[in-house]
Amino acid sequence: MLLTIFSIVFTFGLVIFFHELGHLISAKRMGVKVEKFSLGFGPELFALTRGMTRYAVSLIPVGGYVKMAGEHPGEKRQGTPDEFLSQKWWRRILIVASGPAMNFILATAIFSLMAFFIGIVIPHYESTEIGSVIPEMPAEKAGVVKGDKILSIDGKEVGNWKEMAEIIHSKRGQEVNIEILRGGKEILIKITPQYDEVRRLALIGISPAWHTRKYSFVSSIFGGFEQTAFLIIVTLKYLWLMLLGTVKPAVAGPVGIAQMVAQVARTGVYQLLSLIAIISTEIGLFNLFPIPLLDGGHATFYLVEGITGKPLDENKMRIAQAIGAAIIVFLLVLVTYQDILRLGK
Repeated sequence: MLLTIFSIVFTFGLVIFFHELGHLISAKRMGVKVEKFSLGFGPELFALTRGMTRYAVSLIPVGGYVKMAGEHPGEKRQGTPDEFLSQKWWRRILIVASGPAMNFILATAIFSLMAFFIGIVIPHYESTEIGSVIPEMPAEKAGVVKGDKILSIDGKEVGNWKEMAEIIHSKRGQEVNIEILRGGKEILIKITPQYDEVRRLALIGISPAWHTRKYSFVSSIFGGFEQTAFLIIVTLKYLWLMLLGTVKPAVAGPVGIAQMVAQVARTGVYQLLSLIAIISTEIGLFNLFPIPLLDGGHATFYLVEGITGKPLDENKMRIAQAIGAAIIVFLLVLVTYQDILRLGK
């Protein structure tokens, strides 16, 4: 129980701390007065004041915030240069974007350290070994199983995943003869690929095996960056396919994420660090979406101001923020409900 509580608090605390730290550092570098830096909301558990900023850990451990002087529309302002809304529009975008940027930096740092000391588990594209078989797809129906290695397609030898995939993608509606190696024996299997209308590719429903790749110190930095970028691209692709209705929504909320953290923490430090990096990347990306109340929503307001040459009307901004709050609450309730349903299974 103590391990579960500690792992959840540590994971969320670390991700939130780095996010808000990004806002804090950027604001101070821009000369904006930061009145308060808080981890959590509600009554303060403990706090201290350094200079003009009060640093606090608050009771409700869901999020955090950086309160800057003159930050909100309609707020009583002095019009001094150290107020947030007195900054040029592009400087305000940099400040709000620094939170998500710090999440990406945290993820990259974790992946880089793991790459150097342990290695990163990545798809083994240099091989044609099958790592997983998607249920109800042609490969599974034809009897293909995890661990099979594809040797040739229609008599043509294939040496890596890309070469093999390109041949399959081009075989729309055509039966192909796939020679595989299983347990030292060569087996011939006939499969007719299924055409995907969205991606416009013929697929049989397989994915590559994974392997651990070790990195040197310098290459580990690039490896960490590549892993973070890979996560962002995969997430955006998944969201696009979800919007098109080709994949079922499988989004976890706070309850589901906490459950994942608790489960992963029992398997080891490596797995927990990987999950922290993934969560940090996803939170950074989610915060960049142009939804009012999120960092991306604020950045959108300031970008419009930069294009039009004048700030948005304060009443319109408040309405947009109210709509954004409703969207966020709806999504939060929806994913939490799904989390609870999963817990009950």
